[in-house]
Amino acid sequence: MKQVEIRLNISAVAPLLDIIKLAADDLRTTLAIPTALPEPDAEFNDTWTQDLMAAQNSDVRELLGLFDSDFFSDGAIAIDSNNCDSLLRGCSALRLRILARWLAEVSPEVLEDEDAPVALIPLEKRLPFAAYTFLDQIQKIILEHLDPLGLEGEGTAENGEQKAED
Repeated sequence: MKQVEIRLNISAVAPLLDIIKLAADDLRTTLAIPTALPEPDAEFNDTWTQDLMAAQNSDVRELLGLFDSDFFSDGAIAIDSNNCDSLLRGCSALRLRILARWLAEVSPEVLEDEDAPVALIPLEKRLPFAAYTFLDQIQKIILEHLDPLGLEGEGTAENGEQKAED
């Protein structure tokens, strides 16, 4: 099993975790992405929504679990191939919530530009922006080092199909 350990500056991450926890609290009763319910049956839709919310909250709890007392003693989080899918989904849900709650007025160009000057972000939005960016970096590390799509050791044919290497 592959594992990545990330060492973080505790004093820099702690304020970001405050924003992330507020977003997580919001997600306890709200889906990160509103659903288009496929059935006119209210009971089915309620059950389906509750199942989606339970899965979303499980993913968010898995992510928040990385920042436990061990993290606050040594500043390290460990991500492995067993938890990377859940962590990717948890980061996505939290980023969407942060975007909707605090960053809706920030242009998408600024949000996605890694070299955007901080001065382009209003002062009161900088901490949520940093939390949004922090979660983005966790996702990038997972995608780069843990191969959650299971593509390691496989080639890609010209038509886009995957093939095993000899």
